[in-house]
Amino acid sequence: MAYFFSKHYLPFFFLLFWSQFVFSQSSVIVRNSTWQEFEVSVQQSGTHQMQQTEWAQLLPNAKAWKEGDSEIFQTNRDAASIPENDTVYFDIKLSGNTDTLTIKLRIIGVTGGSSLAYSISGNSFSQPWQTDGNFHELQTTLAGKSVIIKYKPDNDDSGYSRDVRFAIHDLPVYEIDETDFQNPDVLNIVAYNIQMLPGGVSGLPQLNDRADHLPANYSPWQDVVINEEAFDLIARPEHLNPAMEAAGFPYRTTVLNDPPGGGLPTNGGVIIYSRWPIEATAEIQYSLCGPSSSDCLSQKGVKYARINKLGKKYHVFGTHMDAGSDEPDITARHVQIGEIRRFIDSLNIPTTEAVLLGGDFNISPLSIDSLYFRFMDTLNPVVPYPVGDDDSNFSDIPGKIIDHIWASSRHLVPLEATNEIITVRSLEPVLWDLSEFSDHRCVLGRFVYPDLSTISRSDTLCPHDNLLLEVSSNPLYPYQWKKNGADIPGETGNSYSLQNVVETDGGFYQCALSYDVTFGDTANNNIVHFLYPDGARVFHATPTFNFDIVVDSVLCTLSIDDKESISPALFPNPSDGIFFINNSTNQNGFLEIYSATGALIFNTTLLPGINKLEVKQSAGIYFAVMKIGEKIIAEKIVVR
Repeated sequence: MAYFFSKHYLPFFFLLFWSQFVFSQSSVIVRNSTWQEFEVSVQQSGTHQMQQTEWAQLLPNAKAWKEGDSEIFQTNRDAASIPENDTVYFDIKLSGNTDTLTIKLRIIGVTGGSSLAYSISGNSFSQPWQTDGNFHELQTTLAGKSVIIKYKPDNDDSGYSRDVRFAIHDLPVYEIDETDFQNPDVLNIVAYNIQMLPGGVSGLPQLNDRADHLPANYSPWQDVVINEEAFDLIARPEHLNPAMEAAGFPYRTTVLNDPPGGGLPTNGGVIIYSRWPIEATAEIQYSLCGPSSSDCLSQKGVKYARINKLGKKYHVFGTHMDAGSDEPDITARHVQIGEIRRFIDSLNIPTTEAVLLGGDFNISPLSIDSLYFRFMDTLNPVVPYPVGDDDSNFSDIPGKIIDHIWASSRHLVPLEATNEIITVRSLEPVLWDLSEFSDHRCVLGRFVYPDLSTISRSDTLCPHDNLLLEVSSNPLYPYQWKKNGADIPGETGNSYSLQNVVETDGGFYQCALSYDVTFGDTANNNIVHFLYPDGARVFHATPTFNFDIVVDSVLCTLSIDDKESISPALFPNPSDGIFFINNSTNQNGFLEIYSATGALIFNTTLLPGINKLEVKQSAGIYFAVMKIGEKIIAEKIVVR
């Protein structure tokens, strides 16, 4: 037998010239959805030796997670190239880090052309020859990782021009440790622009199919998903939402800035899904948009969700900022950066709770418009350590990352933070030709926070009571207790106590912790210097617990038997000054409101049923005393 080995591929101009005159051809196409690059080489054998001008290795390698498919091999199949009854074998070797896959073609000359059979083998398997047009699939291991190999011809062979496509697919695409899911101090969050554009706007096809099959690709231990460009009025509510629920995300926000009745401008396309309860939501709409990039067709802005993971609060902000490079787009993004900062600040989130901002920022550290650096100055974010792909929108430009998940350094600072950029693809038959779910890659954020909590506290005391305030942190950090903004000398432990308190012991107490975390270390990373152009940075975190302590002699004049909680009847509490009281009796009562110092500031008749109470006072702690017949009921109320 004769063999021909080639590690060279034909120049493009020669292939173009060749393909104009040869019509009976077959190609081998590889969709490399794994983390390793495969070196390509070709070996020929059989009863006939084809000339080098009759076949070609088209690429030297099949890159990892390359956008689309890689046509790596092409061969002529006409009668002039393969004599009748002769057989040619091609072994197309894909050599990875530790393993080699061999795609096999068998071409037999027949009258007027040739017949084609195809197969694949590896270190531990060898598939039989196939000649049909069906899907064929196997599961194996490459470089220690489980993969699925799925293959199928793309067309019939009536013109001796059948192409065969092989998909090599990591299984799963990414992994999360189950212990993360069970840990309230770790949050795994996705930001993914899924390009489900509204009707009439060109983009990736098969919106409903992509919406049906995307959610199954998320890890079962994924906590939160932020999707951008979930615009479509059918794909999102009728396909994506139910598929996300089926994948284990029972909680979601509404889509950002959803106009009643649809129409243009359409919604903002951002929606947040969670495996954990969403306790509160809010949103804003950006004030400017860039008309040249079609951004004014949607109501872009920021979507907010407060998520409770096993008792720990996470404040998640999702956004899709203005696209385009024209001056109005750049101006719009400048303004939007400030709007994001003001929106976060308006929610008065405690410094002891985590704040995360994710989405398609359309801002790259490589941009010449300096917006990335303005964003850094305005938000002062913790930019996580980058891993995975080195661009987020298939640009093939290292550092061209426009999709991000950042942590706020003005709130609880993470001890660890990574952004892993991955490509999510489908092996579903209905999406076989399309393959990609989006024109963006997916960003996986993993954030590890310290365990901070209040162990015990007393807000309202009577004279001669004992005060105990205690804070827990893991790891242990330095503490400093303060009263009314001033350090309490010598109080640097995790608790503060007083015996036999008097009214002057009341006040605003704080426990400030402190720790330092370094991000931006460039060791063994080829793109972190883009994200941290000034080098590694130390973030000094000072999460602070607040305690409003009142020592009140007025409340304490009530007898023990008279003190009765009215929590089920007074709501909401705290509030912005509007309270409702449900007097479930059939008689009138009397309501008095006292300040924290015991001064009567308001009184009114309390009627049977629901009574609206408006406390027109500054933020603080007050006391409601409700008298109905012989019963006296007292409750602390908080005005924010």
